[in-house]
Amino acid sequence: MKKCFKSIWFYLGLLTLIVVIIISRSQYSDFELDDHALTIIPISFTSKTDTLSGTLVLPNQNKIKAVAIFIHGDGAQDRFANSGYLPLINSLVDAGIGVYTWDKPGMGESQGNWLHQSMQDRADEAQIALQVIQKKFTQPNIKVGYLGFSQAGWVIPIVATQSNPDFSVIIGGAVNWRDQGAYYHQVRLKADNIDDNEIIRRVSEQLQQNDRVFGINGSHDISAQEDMSDDRFHFVIQNYLSDSSKNLPHMNGRVLAMFGELDLNVDALKNACLYRTLLGNHVDKTVILFPNASHGLLKAPFFNYQLDNQWPWWKQVLFIYQGRDSYSPDALNYLTAWITEEMTTFSDYIDFECKNSNTNIR
Repeated sequence: MKKCFKSIWFYLGLLTLIVVIIISRSQYSDFELDDHALTIIPISFTSKTDTLSGTLVLPNQNKIKAVAIFIHGDGAQDRFANSGYLPLINSLVDAGIGVYTWDKPGMGESQGNWLHQSMQDRADEAQIALQVIQKKFTQPNIKVGYLGFSQAGWVIPIVATQSNPDFSVIIGGAVNWRDQGAYYHQVRLKADNIDDNEIIRRVSEQLQQNDRVFGINGSHDISAQEDMSDDRFHFVIQNYLSDSSKNLPHMNGRVLAMFGELDLNVDALKNACLYRTLLGNHVDKTVILFPNASHGLLKAPFFNYQLDNQWPWWKQVLFIYQGRDSYSPDALNYLTAWITEEMTTFSDYIDFECKNSNTNIR
């Protein structure tokens, strides 16, 4: 019996030692905001009738080179995306780039309901945030702009046409809402090992059904909502026809579009090529495609999922363990160097081939 207890204590001690070693070697600090090394300022603003609550995170005052205003993707996001943004925020701050981010309407401490918003509503909200931050940083050497994810690809082109940010960064953006939905559905069916011809049939059938309900002259018949909530159904009605092609050529300021080659949510190559065409051949408009990267520019072999709730628990632990190292190699270095205009050579990511990049799903 004594030997049994000794054995239990031995293994408990060994397990504790392993946990301590893992924590000591992990990037757990990437998921914390150090009050001593950073300046953290709560800032709220009003959009329409809603008060939206956010946080401005800054490096030491004498090290600020730029401020990035975060524009969320789809979903119920608080200001730090349930801490998922923190490795990225810490990387930006370490490079001298402040971040302003707020809870979406109805999330965290913000009023309203994000599902009641059109992309123009979101752009109006982003423009107010830009004005608030620009008023705080009037020094010409501190650049203020947007950094957004996924659905922000329909928001930022609007607001960067209607306002004057110094820069805009779009990560994993799609040009056309309808086409993106078709690609997303296609990937899901492929993951279920559906035959290619059957995938084409099902995607085409779903597109036709969506067009009848949400398209031009669509019925907007709520009986067709299937598993959508009423709010989500009306959100799609407002935004199904979103297409950034009319705004992308007219965006003010420098523009960077970043795509992960193995994106499961957006057809990365097709949209990267569309961005390259629509932005034009300008030195301040850049489109890059990172190999082996996911929708959010994470390392695809480890973190490539369409939805956050698809991550198994051990992948969540791995993400916490790796922190900023979970991102595709050079992705964060490229992002921070581009914003601060301290670029080195990354030609491998810029020089991608667009021939035959269109999908066969319409």
